[in-house]
Amino acid sequence: MGTRFILAGVLAGLAMFVWGAMSHMLLPWHNANYNSFRDEDLVAEVLMTEAPHSGIYVSPMAGAMEEGITDEERARREAESWEKSAKGPVVFMAIAREGMAGMAMPMILDFIVLVLMSFVLLWLLAAVPGLTFGGKVLFVTIAGTVGMAVVQLEQWIWYVFPTGYVLVNIVDGAVRWAIGGAVMAKLGTAREKNPVVRR
Repeated sequence: MGTRFILAGVLAGLAMFVWGAMSHMLLPWHNANYNSFRDEDLVAEVLMTEAPHSGIYVSPMAGAMEEGITDEERARREAESWEKSAKGPVVFMAIAREGMAGMAMPMILDFIVLVLMSFVLLWLLAAVPGLTFGGKVLFVTIAGTVGMAVVQLEQWIWYVFPTGYVLVNIVDGAVRWAIGGAVMAKLGTAREKNPVVRR
């Protein structure tokens, strides 16, 4: 793993991180897809009472995924859940009972993840020789966007994520990976053998 490879990965990750910050803080398209509860304090109180652990919660469930119940009871609860689901509301949420103390740690982790993913894309780029600058940017953009789209569309299909929210995230991801791809194409080890698998 050469110096250029590491530098390209770090700078690509940094460029994508900066774009992500600008996209969320300066552009209105993400916030436009968020809603607020009419009484946030009341909702928080109910969640702290009814959600005993941090994690993912889905409603309606009616205990259909509870362990230790008979097949007959599970079938009954599943049928009840589908009846409630047809009437609404349907909820999929992540709850952190301990809260979140600021954005510093999430931002650090986000940057680290972007750098690591940049290394993966650089490794893939090195395995496809002969690409032009534009070809490299397109390769990274498509690969990154496909990964983003699969996750977002699965959430849209199964967890009723709004169409606008999903589309914004896919487009945002495409721009992010195009920016990262440009950095990788410019600084990556284009003429070297794959720096990860080199013996």
